[in-house]
Amino acid sequence: MIEQNDIIYFILTDRFCDEDSQNNMGVDKDNLYRYHGGDFAGIVKKIPYLKNLGITALWITPVYLNIGNFYGTDSYHGYWTLDFEKVDSHLYSQRPQLAEGSKEYLKELVSQLHNAKIKVILDMVVNHTGYHNENYTNYPDKKIKNEWFNQGPTGDEIEGCLAGLPDLDHDRVDVVDYFVNNIIDWIEETGIDGIRMDTVKHVEKKFWYFFKSYVKGKHHKITLIGEDLEYDVGKIAQYQKDYDFDTLFNFPLCNKIKETFIYNAGMTQLARPRLNDNEPEGILDMDAYYTNANRLVNLLDNHDLSKRFMTEILDFYGHWDRWLALKIFKLALSFLFTNRGIPQIYYGTEIGLEGYADPDNRRFMPWKTFFGEESGLEPLSHCHEQKGIFLHLKRLIEIKKENESLVWGYQFTLYSDHFVYAFMREYRGNIVIVVINNGLQKMPFPLFISVAANSNIPSRIRKKMQDKNLINLLDSQDEIKWERGGISVILEGKTAKIYKVE
Repeated sequence: MIEQNDIIYFILTDRFCDEDSQNNMGVDKDNLYRYHGGDFAGIVKKIPYLKNLGITALWITPVYLNIGNFYGTDSYHGYWTLDFEKVDSHLYSQRPQLAEGSKEYLKELVSQLHNAKIKVILDMVVNHTGYHNENYTNYPDKKIKNEWFNQGPTGDEIEGCLAGLPDLDHDRVDVVDYFVNNIIDWIEETGIDGIRMDTVKHVEKKFWYFFKSYVKGKHHKITLIGEDLEYDVGKIAQYQKDYDFDTLFNFPLCNKIKETFIYNAGMTQLARPRLNDNEPEGILDMDAYYTNANRLVNLLDNHDLSKRFMTEILDFYGHWDRWLALKIFKLALSFLFTNRGIPQIYYGTEIGLEGYADPDNRRFMPWKTFFGEESGLEPLSHCHEQKGIFLHLKRLIEIKKENESLVWGYQFTLYSDHFVYAFMREYRGNIVIVVINNGLQKMPFPLFISVAANSNIPSRIRKKMQDKNLINLLDSQDEIKWERGGISVILEGKTAKIYKVE
């Protein structure tokens, strides 16, 4: 089960680490459209790295046997399925005692990750198969029937609404029945902890009724994370409210993070103190739309968005101003890891990896460039920018793990204007206050943030804060005092302070 205290790290397996050269069929690392060789052995090799960073759950792209090449592009990403019952041979090396494509290969990976106390989220696809190339057409063990697809305009063409991929019709009960049983097979035969379900908005709604009763009934501890690349809260929330999804990727918040931290929209777009009914809603003020907003998966970027977060910053401010880009990047990470919800890191985010749209945002993880020997646990000292991001992110993960309020706690907006956003997290007496200055300039004078006057905060919490000192968890030399029912703070431009009440 994926829980609120988890830290999710997402990899495209083919682009993460190539440890087993025997499965490098068709690998061309100079071509972003071809296989690059990442495999299960590479993941195992990097377990110490993942542990050192502090992640607790690993999301891997689909492992199904894929169709191979289609018009010059390999199915390195795993989303162009040929056989939903087998593991793709690019991810493992064949062993005589195991059948070709055996799920045992994935089970062994899951077991080794579990031994390291890392949970596994398996990416799954039920919406479509891979393109019907020659490999698909001539495949002898085909389980998907021709009549299982939504038909095109002529009645006999197979057309998909997602990049032309052949679109399965889940209004057909046999299609639903096949896939719910297929999912149970993967769960029971491999021991995974969660499912990231691809493109849920393209799946007919009938499927989720069967999934809820058939899969979640017995395997209720398997977390279902839905991917609906929408920025409308109401459209995202329906999957929790109507179809019993455990959680979803929080693309509405992802979009607001870009608008505020990069493009300098007002911080009131994130939240307002809500001290009266006349205040317009920020994105976090809409949490009541969800069944449980605290379980949403928050992110800065992934493999489907148009740019990696660092590239988005550099394009806006100029690629020559990397110092400012670094500040903005670290500021956004500070918000991501102190805000309610489960943070998700895209591989390479911890070193500010750049990239434009697919496939450029799917570059191979540059181990040798930034880590020297591939066994390195942290970027080399001469890679100042990458090391700075890495150490900041690692510290944020530590802070989150050390403070229950940042995992389970209430979240109260204390103050927001165009440049400044301040909020409190509290759980069972553990109190953390986060103050963000999103302006480019240092605050001209200290800002007083009232806590005692905030009627949304229970008196128990207000009493506990009286006359206490607050220590900045990002800088132990920075200490402030409670005074006049609140705190006074001053911040440099594009920085955050995370204060813990002592």
